[in-house]
Amino acid sequence: MKLSSINKQHLLFSIVLGIAGLLINCYPIQFFANVQFVLGNTVTVIAAVLLGPWYAFLTAMFASTGLMINWDSPHVYLFFGLEALFLGYARRLDIYALYADAAYWLIIGAPLVYLYVTFIMEIPSSHLGFIIAKQGVNGLVYTSLASLLILAIPKLWFFKDKVKDRHRRMLSAQLTYFFTLMVTLTLLFSALIFNYYFLERQQAMLKQNINDAVSHLATSAQNYLSSHKTVIDNAAKQLTIVANDRSQWQKMLTNLHESYPGFISMLIADPSADIINASPVSRLINIDNEQNINIKDRDYFIESFYNHRLFVSSVFLGRGFGNDAIIAMSAPFYTDLQHTTTAGIVEGSLDLSHFSHIDQNNEYTEDESVVMVDEQNQIIYSSEKLGLTALSVFDFTVNDGVYRTSLELLNIEHPDSIVPEYIYAHKTLDNGWTVYILKEFSPLLKLAEEQMFSSFLMLLISLLCTFYISRKLSALLTVPLEVVANQFSTSATGGTKVPSIDENSPKEVFNLYQRLAASKQQLIDNQVELEETVAKRTEELESANRKLKELVDRDSLTGLFNRRYAEGKFNEMLDFCMRSEQALTVVVLDLDLFKEVNDNYGHLAGDECLRIFSQLLQKYFKRDIDIVARYGGEEFLLILPLSNALHIKHHLNSFREAVSEQKFTSPEDKREFSVTVSIGAITANAEYANDLDKWIKVADDNLYQAKQDGRNRTMIDIITE
Repeated sequence: MKLSSINKQHLLFSIVLGIAGLLINCYPIQFFANVQFVLGNTVTVIAAVLLGPWYAFLTAMFASTGLMINWDSPHVYLFFGLEALFLGYARRLDIYALYADAAYWLIIGAPLVYLYVTFIMEIPSSHLGFIIAKQGVNGLVYTSLASLLILAIPKLWFFKDKVKDRHRRMLSAQLTYFFTLMVTLTLLFSALIFNYYFLERQQAMLKQNINDAVSHLATSAQNYLSSHKTVIDNAAKQLTIVANDRSQWQKMLTNLHESYPGFISMLIADPSADIINASPVSRLINIDNEQNINIKDRDYFIESFYNHRLFVSSVFLGRGFGNDAIIAMSAPFYTDLQHTTTAGIVEGSLDLSHFSHIDQNNEYTEDESVVMVDEQNQIIYSSEKLGLTALSVFDFTVNDGVYRTSLELLNIEHPDSIVPEYIYAHKTLDNGWTVYILKEFSPLLKLAEEQMFSSFLMLLISLLCTFYISRKLSALLTVPLEVVANQFSTSATGGTKVPSIDENSPKEVFNLYQRLAASKQQLIDNQVELEETVAKRTEELESANRKLKELVDRDSLTGLFNRRYAEGKFNEMLDFCMRSEQALTVVVLDLDLFKEVNDNYGHLAGDECLRIFSQLLQKYFKRDIDIVARYGGEEFLLILPLSNALHIKHHLNSFREAVSEQKFTSPEDKREFSVTVSIGAITANAEYANDLDKWIKVADDNLYQAKQDGRNRTMIDIITE
């Protein structure tokens, strides 16, 4: 079954619209979080209004492919395909697109989105309202834009053979719809702009607050560590002073520990790494009640005793000497003030629970949490509600997916989810530890949802008021027109029905036109007949002129411009390049040993070779401003305005290589053969010369040189002065 010419036009138009929608949807406009405006769907609405449901469905499939490329989610074909069919059938029922699309998302779209998100996507239920709302808003935006485009572009408004109204619309209904459409777009964009800047401000404030919080917490932690490092350092110095009086070590250690309860325990080890003093003293007794616990394998002993430095360990689990997760701080002390001999080390096991006090004493909101890790990314401390285990690796993924926000986002529980779990800020301490402040992302999303709902509730109220007022206003305009129409019909002698002036004209205006048009029908018929005759004669004359011009300007064999045309257009191209201060290239091409083609394969093969060569020229030099001409025989001329001196030789060589790879076939005996081409060219500023012959002279000399160098060469002079 063959398609009619109208169906072919509609099919082609719907495909063109679909491709345009596909390209636009490849670049959706980001708003906030995962809200993206898919303006490419505007073409689907246009197709539904002009062509009907199935052409709109075809357009929607193309346009949705752009979203599929972006989102990798096949649901777009279902949602927007059904929307296209719904709008198309609503158009056949004379329902305006904006009303129909609002009904679609309320009745069909919202339940579909709910089912899809609930059963297929791994998205928290708290995000459902926001996701459904953004889909409906999206639909209102691109449907309003499509309706305005149809009104604003005459070729769409008067589209030939578009879907016709089943009943002529009332002017009051048209005015009501137009007012509603304008108010919808105005309020939509106002609400979106307001919400955009509101959310940007909220994000900026949130970012500032979380950065201040992490700086404060990092400073507290840094001070806590620094003060206790100082304590260990001072303890080592005091022990150096009394190094020869061991009887004072335990007392000194006990007093020091009482003064700094931030240490879970403190100890002194001798050069053999045996613990000889501890606070509390009970720590000296292990499970088997044995004395002389040895710590020679501990990093804090090795680093301090052998490397003679104050050492702060990574977090580790105490063994033997306590079983807590601790950070060891140790320093060596000496037998004399000159530090010649190491007498032992003093060590303190820092209480990590202190960080929980820092966390609890800071005024964070309920949805904020703290994580502190050491330089090996082991968790030193984390807020209880996070459920993270101390000494485990802090495993998270930075969320940089489809959610647009100026904040830094990460996921912990669901690292592969596209939905962010936390906003975060972090700061690294001097010793390599890092402090993180995490704030749940969902409250910000909830705020955005509430803001959008409140804005669009106001929009709905405004639209209802607009609908009511516009109906009253349109009644004031249309009732007088109907009265005038009735008055004219009373005085009329009777009229015959005439064709509609416009399928979209209001019913009242149509009635007036019908009653007034009867007396003028004969004049209109004569005028139409005369215009048709003039148009026919004009079209015939223009067609004859086009054919004559083509015969004058074109080479009959190759279809290229001839030499006369190229020479005539040269000055025009030269002026064009002078105005734009651009370079011009003149190229002379000659087929190598072309006479042998005619001698070996016949003149028909030579003609076929010239035709295919001309097609290659048109393929490689296809700009509207390029002049490609047959200069004579197997010689061709190119005039290329706006040339790029850096790329022209490469382009000419690409063409030359394409010619050498092209296979030609003799029409008579089907034998294949190849040819090559030699190229001479000049590229210079337009001021180089006003006479084409001077340009051709340089190009011809280069062509001669290419022939002399063995043919199948490109010789070009690039003159920059």
